[in-house]
Amino acid sequence: METGVQQAQISESKFQEEQFLIGEAHDGWRLDMCVAALVPSISRSTAQKLIEADRVLVDGRKRARGYRVAAGMTVKVSIPEAPAKRELTPSAGELNIIYEDDDILALNKRPGLVVHPGAGNQSGTLVNQLIASGRTFSTLGGPDRPGLVHRLDKETSGVILIAKSNAVHEGLARQFKDRQVDKKYLAVVLGPSIADHGEIVSDFGRRPGDRRQFTGKVSSNRKAITRYETLARTSLVALVVAQPLTGRTHQIRVHLSELGHPIIGDRVYGRAYPRPGSRPESEAASLRQMTRHALHAWSVAFTHPITGQRLEITAPLPRDFKHLITAVFPGMLHLCS
Repeated sequence: METGVQQAQISESKFQEEQFLIGEAHDGWRLDMCVAALVPSISRSTAQKLIEADRVLVDGRKRARGYRVAAGMTVKVSIPEAPAKRELTPSAGELNIIYEDDDILALNKRPGLVVHPGAGNQSGTLVNQLIASGRTFSTLGGPDRPGLVHRLDKETSGVILIAKSNAVHEGLARQFKDRQVDKKYLAVVLGPSIADHGEIVSDFGRRPGDRRQFTGKVSSNRKAITRYETLARTSLVALVVAQPLTGRTHQIRVHLSELGHPIIGDRVYGRAYPRPGSRPESEAASLRQMTRHALHAWSVAFTHPITGQRLEITAPLPRDFKHLITAVFPGMLHLCS
C-alpha cells in the first residue's frame, strides 16, 4: 500500500518528460512493467507510483498500472529528478550489414549476441556495437534501445531492422502493429509428422509458476498467430518455415513446442534433441551438434517508410545452421547460398 510519505515524495519531485513509441517488443505488456523497461533508471514500484500520481499517459490518457499497451501507442513518462542519462559503452564488433541506406540498417545478427543492454549485459550487446559504429539512430525505443524497432532472442540468428530516425521508426513500428511486415523464420523441429502446412492461433501469456517462460495455454486477451509450412522431412525431424503474424516473446518456439514439435536445441520449451538411441545415429549426432535452438530469422519484407518501395531482406544462414542443413537436409542446400 502506498503511504502518504511516498506520494509526497513523488508530488514534490522535479520532473523531466520522456516520450516513447511502443514497439513490437513491448506489445501487450502491463503498463507498469513497460515503463520500468523503457526507463532503466526507475524500478517497477516507482513506475507504479508514477502511474498512480498521473505522471504516465498513454496516447494522452491516464491508464491503470495493469493496462496492456499495444504496439504503436505513445507513452509519455514524467521522470522524477531528471536522472542523468547513463552513457552506453561502445563495443567493437562486426555488425554484419546486409542492407543499408540513409534511413534503415538491416543486420544479420549472429547467434549468442544479446540485442540490448539489461541486467547482467551492460556491454558487448548489439546496441553497444551500434553505438561504436558512429551512426545516428532513432531515440523512440528509449536510451538503451537506440534504433531498435523489434528484437530477436539471444540465441536466434537473422534479420533485425534498425531505424536511423524517429520518423522511420514510427513508420516501421506502425507496419509491425498493422501486420504489414512479412517475417519468415527457418526452424528445424523434432518429429517428421508435422503437417505440410498450418496455422496456430492461441491466447498467449506468461506460464503460471514460471514467469520467465511463455505459453499459449492460458486465458489472455493477447492473441498469437503463427503460420507454418514444412519444406522437408527425415525420419527424426522436419525443416519448416514459420511466419509469425503477431510478435509475442518466444512465440514461434512456444507454438511449435505446444504443437508437439519443439525446435531442435531448445532446452526451455521441449525436448532439445532426439532420444538416446534414435536412428539413424549419424543424423542424431548431427542434430546434437546444434548447441542453440535451431531458429533463424530468414527474411523480412516491409514498405520503406520514406521511399514507399517494398523491400524484402534475406539473411544468409550462419555457420552452425548451414552445417545442420548440409548434414540433415542435403536436398535443401540451396538455402545455404
